[in-house]
This record gives sequence, structure tokens and C-alpha cells, in this order.
Amino acid sequence: MSNNWITTEEAVTIISKHSHHSVSPQYVRTLVNRGKIGMRFFHRGTLLLKRSDVEATRVAQGTGNRHSTDGAET
Repeated sequence: MSNNWITTEEAVTIISKHSHHSVSPQYVRTLVNRGKIGMRFFHRGTLLLKRSDVEATRVAQGTGNRHSTDGAET
């Protein structure tokens, strides 16, 4: 597997670190659904995210850490 693709869990860690607050896996999936982060399905249905998109992503304080859609509104 290439270093260009990472798991959702790795993306959560990277985005949380770069944003200086925790971000939920659900919010990362929201970003993927909005086209902000590229994705690819690999063998057996494994979803991987484009590392360069993840590393360029910053989430404003107060968004990305809720389990409801309240924090996902822009």
C-alpha cells in the first residue's frame, strides 16, 4: 500500500493535530462526502483517504468534534 493513502483513523489524528482540537471520524467522513478529501476504495472495500488532502485540511475550533450535524454546517 502506498504512503499516499491513509485510513480514516489516521486522518482523524492528523487533522486533529493540525487543527489543535479533536475531530471526530464522522466529521472526516463529512469532509469526504463534500469532496474536500479524496478517497479510494481498495481491495475488500477498504476506504482510504488521500494523504495530501488530509494534511492540507484544517478545521475551525468548535467544528468537527460533535456527533450531530450541528458542527458540520457551513
